[in-house]
Amino acid sequence: MHIPSGFIIRKVAGETVAVPTGEAARSLSGLVALAGCGEFLFELLKEEQTEQSLVDALLENFNVDSDTALADVREFLAILRKNGILIDN
Repeated sequence: MHIPSGFIIRKVAGETVAVPTGEAARSLSGLVALAGCGEFLFELLKEEQTEQSLVDALLENFNVDSDTALADVREFLAILRKNGILIDN
């Protein structure tokens, strides 16, 4: 799974957001807020990832247990899917 090309990450009013550009802007209107580990996961998803690779990355880079990492990854992926931002292979 990965996100399509055409997103840039910016700070807007103190918040980190993913801004669609080019083709991505045609299919998605608005910004995607990236709170907590969202920016980290979004960056990883610029390349092909699995759910487990994202969980492993959280465990390596954040002070969380495996259950929390898995729950956070699943919640984040669900939000991306709901908004049509995630490409599942």
